[in-house]
Amino acid sequence: MGNTTYITAIEISSSKISGTVGIETYNGIKILAAASTPVKGFISKGVVRNVDETSNAINYIINTLESGLDRVSIKRAYVSLAGLTVKSIKSTVTRTFDTFTKITPDIINDMADENDRNFLSPDGYTKFGVICQDYKLNGKSDTAPVGEPTMQIEGNYLNLVIKEQYLNQLNESFAQAKIDIADSFCAACMDADILLSKDVRRNGCALVNIGAETTTVSIYRNDILRKLIVLPLGSNNITTDLCAGQISFDEAEEIKIARGYKSAGHDNSPIDTDTVNNIINARMSEILQNVKYQVEESGELINHIIFTGGGSKLKNIELLLEEYMPNFRYSIISEPKFNLVSESGVNINGIFSTALYGLVSQGKENCCEEEKPVMMAQPVEQKIMFDVEPEEQVEETEIEETEPEISPEEARRLEKEARRLAKEAEKREKEEQKLARKRLKEQQKKNSPGLFDWLKQGTKSLIGEMTSDDSDLDNYDDDDNN
Repeated sequence: MGNTTYITAIEISSSKISGTVGIETYNGIKILAAASTPVKGFISKGVVRNVDETSNAINYIINTLESGLDRVSIKRAYVSLAGLTVKSIKSTVTRTFDTFTKITPDIINDMADENDRNFLSPDGYTKFGVICQDYKLNGKSDTAPVGEPTMQIEGNYLNLVIKEQYLNQLNESFAQAKIDIADSFCAACMDADILLSKDVRRNGCALVNIGAETTTVSIYRNDILRKLIVLPLGSNNITTDLCAGQISFDEAEEIKIARGYKSAGHDNSPIDTDTVNNIINARMSEILQNVKYQVEESGELINHIIFTGGGSKLKNIELLLEEYMPNFRYSIISEPKFNLVSESGVNINGIFSTALYGLVSQGKENCCEEEKPVMMAQPVEQKIMFDVEPEEQVEETEIEETEPEISPEEARRLEKEARRLAKEAEKREKEEQKLARKRLKEQQKKNSPGLFDWLKQGTKSLIGEMTSDDSDLDNYDDDDNN
């Protein structure tokens, strides 16, 4: 168990914060714990608005996950990057040579380094990733130009940027929750890696994730991301308009989910069917027409659009797709399938998303620490081998049992202290036994006479006997005289 690599992943979205802890097994990813909590205003369009409330929500996720683990504490997590301010920007780097020069890996690496140094993010933005698009040389496009001679090569790059202020607020939320960020990945890229096959990405496609407050459009061709844009439109726009009928947001959300578009049999609803259909049509048309514009504006040859996300679960959404995107082949992946198993009793329904699964899949660094059990000092049993009372008794040392919530640092300190006390007790025991043996020898020496004492005592006994004989002789003489 000590060599287990625990991967912790946390996804922050407009509707909820989700987290999980998983390990890699021969049968795929095994989920040991999962948790989620709804977002209520402190995150808007995928962007942290309130650091304190976001930090509290992260702490709730961490505590819930740890409660499902056996003496394991979470120290760091992999985090997804998403939200309204994420977008892609193209850049170009050119190399010109005096003569035909064979392209080497060093030339390719130098061009990438130059792009990193010279790329200027828009004011207030910072780059968090880059994807090489292709190279143009000798009048053609190539994705693997190493080994080809040329006098000029042009490298094209797609830079992923995010607003620096919002990234700082995200980092501060985790720092305040005392959770390190092991690494961060683009949520849209992980969606594509999991949902789209290489053939689909190679042939040209658009992945559209309709979320609660944003819609993310990722365009692929030749198995390479060509454009990424986040639209400030989501399925919550439908719910908000339904609230105009003097009902709560939660009631409006239930109506949207239960009824969908152009469904019948809802006469007892507080909002009539025509109103619901008109609102859904209006708000979805905004989303779909903006998606269509982004696809056409990219200039890429796209023949397939894949819809996913919570908004793609809208009942009868196919009718809206046929109405507003008639020239595109489309498919819907509203319920992705994940290659994972979960620990008995762990519920992942409504928690797992493609981004969360992608984070667990790509994570490599261990995110948790196993708490070592505290070694308790054993009471020292007094075994005096001689019938001599020691001057003082060795007190038994007891350490109060540590609660499971104790930190690893405190556990190590207590374990070290326990070993020290045990050694001291053992040393005192040896000293007491040594002292007892010494006293016994002294007592034996005192009670047993030496050779000189024995001779002295023997002489006294002999003289006593001789004196006794003289007395008897005198008595004999006296009797004789009589």
